[in-house]
Amino acid sequence: MLREITDKNHCIFHSLAVSGECSSGKSTLCRILSQRLNWKHVDVGNEFRKISELRGLKIEKFGSIPDPLLLEIDDRIQHDIKTEVNVVWDGRLTCYLARHIPKIFKVYCVAELDVRAERSASRNKISFEEARRNVLVRDTEEAGVFKRLYGISNPYNPEWVSLWLDTSAKSPEELADIVLLSLSAGAQAS
Repeated sequence: MLREITDKNHCIFHSLAVSGECSSGKSTLCRILSQRLNWKHVDVGNEFRKISELRGLKIEKFGSIPDPLLLEIDDRIQHDIKTEVNVVWDGRLTCYLARHIPKIFKVYCVAELDVRAERSASRNKISFEEARRNVLVRDTEEAGVFKRLYGISNPYNPEWVSLWLDTSAKSPEELADIVLLSLSAGAQAS
């Protein structure tokens, strides 16, 4: 059953795209939104993790996956974003891939570097210093891939995003409340 949400401009949204920096809290937010909306959650990063593992690469080195394969995955994801409904899309480029699709509400998550490193350290059970280095490596690697594949140095153009969220100081539940309020009321929040 299609569940659509209308904003103040009467634009009907039938899915969400949530992007953000690594360890910005986007996946946790997506899981909560998926549960609250009773929508499917698609973690796009898992597709890249699977490919990286099959090739014996760490996710930080996903840029060494051949460009045609990366583009093929992005094309498939973009097609699915256009055609599937009641989905919470979770990935670094989902807002970019959905930028020309009006019925997708696009959320971008940011967090301070040290907050991201702390989250990564806790999740991966590594030291803060190692986590901070890993976050910076991923940021650099992914920025290079985005530039190489799409000619963009920053895939988070404000014109493509419906809502910017700083996840540094709010709980995932509070952030989900903001997204749902923004979806329902068309309000802008941060």
